[in-house]
Amino acid sequence: MAKDPLDEMIQFLKPQSRIDLKHIALDHLLGLSGTEDGINVLLKNEKIIESIIELTNDKVDEINKNALLLLVNITANPTGAAEIIKYKPSYKNVIEIFIGYVLDQQKKDADAVCMILSNITRQENILEECINSFMPHINELLNVFVNLDYNKKGSKLHYLGPMFSNLSCSPRIRKWLTEENPYVPLLKLLPFCNYEESVIRKGGAIGTLRNLSFDTKYHDFPLSNELELLTYLLSPLMGNEDYPDDEMDKLPIALQYLPKEKQRDADVDIRKMIIETLNQLCAQRKGREILRDNGVYYVLREYHKWEKDPNLLLACENVVDILIQKEDEVGAEDLTTVEIPEDMTEKFQKMDEEYINSVK
Repeated sequence: MAKDPLDEMIQFLKPQSRIDLKHIALDHLLGLSGTEDGINVLLKNEKIIESIIELTNDKVDEINKNALLLLVNITANPTGAAEIIKYKPSYKNVIEIFIGYVLDQQKKDADAVCMILSNITRQENILEECINSFMPHINELLNVFVNLDYNKKGSKLHYLGPMFSNLSCSPRIRKWLTEENPYVPLLKLLPFCNYEESVIRKGGAIGTLRNLSFDTKYHDFPLSNELELLTYLLSPLMGNEDYPDDEMDKLPIALQYLPKEKQRDADVDIRKMIIETLNQLCAQRKGREILRDNGVYYVLREYHKWEKDPNLLLACENVVDILIQKEDEVGAEDLTTVEIPEDMTEKFQKMDEEYINSVK
């Protein structure tokens, strides 16, 4: 059996190895991790991976950083993410090691750790397995996410946003969001839907709400008066337009008479997630009535005049089409229970494609 050339590098990757040799070895492996083939080569050598994980807590900052960046590259690959979580260096689950780094206020390069956790939780096939490691620390992690000055070594921890969004694909996390000390997790997350300093953090908060909205049994919860969800959700879609008094009175109070400098969110993915969330919240009659009562139609009418993206124009129109109908015209309490024949589904898809092409 041919010897793995990487075996010779293991001696240079031990904590007690010379710093310059660790640097050279990690630089080589970093280059290797830049391609899928290179990642596959690395994954075949368990001792190399174990050594890299061990070096994420090296006393030398640059060694520590390069080991973490290596794992960012490896976990960005679906196979790499699935393989990494199998490791238990020092008999400790690797996810728990990374969570420990995030919770450590003195950890340098914790942003890379957050990217690793975001990469790992993105993989649906291993998500439920990961949740077992996250659940004991989930409240602590949320407190870290909402504390902008948590890390004392300059890490912003923005990638905890997409991590929470990924986690919320799990029914267990959605249950936690709505049942753990009711309203508290969402009350903490909601302000970040309008967080201007980082589109990554903002996108994570909105993505979490969107995933929650796909679970219709939780719709009453986010739309309750205690949360003011629509205030945070509609704001990125609104500019500085004036509304007639009767329309203005329907809008959430915080969204009435916005300043002249107010602009819509420039990020198309943010707008897309918000429209998708509103669409999901139209699934049940009670949700549709709350959206109508809060002037969502008026906001979308003005937003539609501004939007240029054909896919979002179509998505916006789909929500408007539901909201402008009376309930007897909608014809169903819960739209998710309506079965659409396959031939009609194909017909609607074709009509959508023709619309999008006509707008481009």
